[in-house]
Amino acid sequence: MAARSEKNPRPRGTDTTGPRGKRGRISARDKAIRCIRAVVAVLQTSARAVEVRTGLTNAQLFLLRQIAESGGLTINELADRTSAAQSSVSVVVARLVRSGRVRRGRVAGDGRRVKLTATARGLAALRRAPAPASERLFDALGRMKPVDIRAISRGLGALLETLDESPETAPLLFEG
Repeated sequence: MAARSEKNPRPRGTDTTGPRGKRGRISARDKAIRCIRAVVAVLQTSARAVEVRTGLTNAQLFLLRQIAESGGLTINELADRTSAAQSSVSVVVARLVRSGRVRRGRVAGDGRRVKLTATARGLAALRRAPAPASERLFDALGRMKPVDIRAISRGLGALLETLDESPETAPLLFEG
């Protein structure tokens, strides 16, 4: 962390000229903050549209779509497919089952494993639903160059570390 002095109570490196530093350029920190705000705003807008049109949260719609497109998945397969923790997926799936949009059934040949399938009610919700924010994010990352994805991962990883947070503890997007 930058040091403070009596002459200058602000930490060294703090831009006192506003978002634009010398020569009118935006500092890297301010550009990063603007980019984070823009991504969050896009995802929030998408998540609100999903809830208004379907009554489902972004996470519920995202998981429901994955289940329907696959023809059925186990909880672990769904967690792997969505890059989410199995415990987070289980909580959201339980809501989908209670609402009648997903059905749990045994896997043929292995009565211990549970397969999730979309119900007629779940498929109807999908037909009227916009793309969930999570899906938009996955699609956008899939269209990016691997070098850019690694840079994002490193930068966000460093930010989370500085915030004493871990990506492993994060819930599904917009599922509190």
